[in-house]
Amino acid sequence: MNMPSRFISLALIVVLTIPAVARVQPTTGFDLYSRDDELQVGKEAMLEVNRQMPLLPDSSPVSRYVNDLGKKLAAHAPGEPWPYAFHVVNQKDINAFALPGGTIYVNLGTIQAADSEAELAGVLAHEIAHVVQRHGTRSASKQLAAQVPLALLAGMLGKSTAAQAAAMGISFGVGSYFLKNSRQSESEADLLGADIMYDAGYDPHALAEFFTKLQDEAGGRGSELDQFFSDHPDPGNRVESVSHEVATLPSKVYALNSPEFLSMKQTVATMKPMTAEQIAAWQKKHARAE
Repeated sequence: MNMPSRFISLALIVVLTIPAVARVQPTTGFDLYSRDDELQVGKEAMLEVNRQMPLLPDSSPVSRYVNDLGKKLAAHAPGEPWPYAFHVVNQKDINAFALPGGTIYVNLGTIQAADSEAELAGVLAHEIAHVVQRHGTRSASKQLAAQVPLALLAGMLGKSTAAQAAAMGISFGVGSYFLKNSRQSESEADLLGADIMYDAGYDPHALAEFFTKLQDEAGGRGSELDQFFSDHPDPGNRVESVSHEVATLPSKVYALNSPEFLSMKQTVATMKPMTAEQIAAWQKKHARAE
């Protein structure tokens, strides 16, 4: 083999062994929060969520499975290497949400509703994509700038953006306005989440199909989906957008349901997560005890 051919062969080997990365470029925008700010507000919000919501222990088999699946997906997330962590809320309502800095929560009801590992992976990949694109702090930055002129923000005694925002009542805890996504943010999370799924070996179509399935079932589930669609408004063309993105990617054989997923589904089928009313009573009881 001559020298040029050898270099070409080596180049092909390098290309073929490089792990695939998400094709959609993460969106950016006006954001007053530094990386340290984002980690700080995310940690504060995590402590609030952990105090106010009934979580499954991180040592439980369900939590361990969800964390492992989330870490597998997060390994393919582009951009900032946030310290991703995944937790399960013992709540019947279907929902999931991401805090700034990489902590992600998924309700037990969501896990019970997922008919395949790919559907659950789609929910987690979608939330990872919100973290990657810093949708929460970008939304809060717009509010902060609207309340205080930028010239004043820049000179407020050297305080961090996180401290300034906290002083003005801007937070990211349970029910925060800044954890409710716009239709534009949802569309961005769908596309980036689809590529993260693809790179992790899961069929990206399952992301859109799960959201569409929930929308079709909304009437029969009563209030179980109210918070989900409040936090994740339908951008209007989920299936078409995700399908178009997948069509740009090389065809591949996707992972089927793992034995771990099937075992976990058997476990959650016997569990009775708390309703919103039960959680409200639980919160009152714990508030009195504090």
